[in-house]
Amino acid sequence: MQLAQLKITKLLSPDFNLGKLLVGVKGMLDLAWLLAHQPSRQNLGFARLVVTVKPKFTMVKNHNLKLLYNLVEQANRSQMSGDIVECGVWNGGSAAVMGAANMDTALEKEPRTIWLFDSFQGLPPPGEKDGDREKENYFNGWNVGDVRLVNEVFQKIGYPLERLKIVSGWFNETIACQPIKDITILHIDADWYESVKTVLDNLYDRVIPGGFIVLDDYGLWPGCKSAVLDFFSEHNLPETLIRVIGKQGAYFQKPFQRTSESALQPLSVA
Repeated sequence: MQLAQLKITKLLSPDFNLGKLLVGVKGMLDLAWLLAHQPSRQNLGFARLVVTVKPKFTMVKNHNLKLLYNLVEQANRSQMSGDIVECGVWNGGSAAVMGAANMDTALEKEPRTIWLFDSFQGLPPPGEKDGDREKENYFNGWNVGDVRLVNEVFQKIGYPLERLKIVSGWFNETIACQPIKDITILHIDADWYESVKTVLDNLYDRVIPGGFIVLDDYGLWPGCKSAVLDFFSEHNLPETLIRVIGKQGAYFQKPFQRTSESALQPLSVA
């Protein structure tokens, strides 16, 4: 039974053609629903962007991609400074959505620098604080990304590659030593407890007050949620900051003052 479950999990992952097909079909159905219920020029443009990045370049759900796009737009409208950082890149599609949003509502002549961190060797094994399902179904090479495809998708959207910083390696060996000063958007798509906690421990202080932290796996893998809640407890942050998006994603805005909650207004990310 466990062997059969493992084979199904592997086939449904985006590392295999069946998984890519299912991600693509689900994404197109979601876009059809969006355009049918909320027809607008903006949503049509977003749909075209999703078609560009899925399923070849990203497995992130459309709700989460829309959130990333909207948050970059909001950061630009608010004249927020800082770079965009993504930890857990795969083939670069979700980062490209943020890049496209940055070009659509650019702050200045030069677009933001986008930092991309990934092992490009697949996910590390789950740790002690991750769930049994992850441990039972883990296989070496799960979600292996490709730097060549990352560059390809950014070329497709026309983002200047000189503003792209791709850092290969495990988070605990790469993130802390990079010269990132200010972060306006931090997207964490890192699945397991230790990976998510490592990102928060090393990069939260570099997020500017009012900047956004997005968690792709908050409602999917229990280790991700536990890492976030442990971090909140350690830093005396109120859990009411966290806003859940769909069944899987979540985000929060870094408070402008350490002991106060953000005045963030909910965004429309449907």
